[in-house]
Amino acid sequence: MLYYCKEPIVIIMKKTMQKQLNWEVLLQPVRTKAGILKDRVALTRNDNGQLLGVRSDRYRPFFNRELELLVQRIAAKPGFEFKGYEEFRDGKRILAFFKNTQKNFLLCGQKVNDYLIIGNSHDASSKLFVATSNYMFRCQNQFSEKIRAFEQKHTKGLNSDAIQIEELIATYEEGRRALYQKMERMQNVKIDLELIHHLACELLETEKETDTIAQGIKLVNSKKNVLFLNCIEQEIKILGPTLWGLFNGITKYTSNHLNGNQGFGTTNGSGEEMNRNALKFCMKQLQIKEGK
Repeated sequence: MLYYCKEPIVIIMKKTMQKQLNWEVLLQPVRTKAGILKDRVALTRNDNGQLLGVRSDRYRPFFNRELELLVQRIAAKPGFEFKGYEEFRDGKRILAFFKNTQKNFLLCGQKVNDYLIIGNSHDASSKLFVATSNYMFRCQNQFSEKIRAFEQKHTKGLNSDAIQIEELIATYEEGRRALYQKMERMQNVKIDLELIHHLACELLETEKETDTIAQGIKLVNSKKNVLFLNCIEQEIKILGPTLWGLFNGITKYTSNHLNGNQGFGTTNGSGEEMNRNALKFCMKQLQIKEGK
């Protein structure tokens, strides 16, 4: 089924990463009309005073200077080239990117760059974490996944000096291989128009119809939906009518067409959420096919 879009395709250019963090987090007392709250601390920026969050006094920030030291330790290891930092929500979330230069990567026969990501937040929206991200040369599709085997809470036990770089890199590599294996398995599962519509309804929050033709008509009621479906169609034509082709249609849409600051690797915002939900959907279909 073909979906036509008369609007020009606009590729969202990714901003240049910054090579250093020029500000730090400060811990300030929380003052109210009744006085200072003894069990709370305010996290602010030292350059503009902006509030990043209010946390329990047991909260232990992973300061920017500690992240920069961690970056230096990773960059000193062979095979990882530091590319820079990206900040989101005025510094509440910070990511550091390293290009994996150890070898030329192929994912399902497609040439990709792979990146190790160190993530941190100053508003308790995430722990200190490691992630893997890949960038596909052919179509600029990007996807990132957090590696939950390495997550450290912001508590008084958080000690940057105690982080073993070899263990961190090994955890990243294990997570990268696991992600690639999932993608390879997705190549083996065929899809049909009904499944495409099913995923589209979930991601675009469109009411589901029992009739496939009626569903297709309802889905093309906006330019955004048509563009979304066109991305899927384009990738399926190249990669085949499989879960792998379907998932790449989603990452094509989130990497190149969504508005807002998605970040390099689509690590932030609605694009990251859509990719994550699409992968969850595809993995559920994969498990059904494999009988797990």
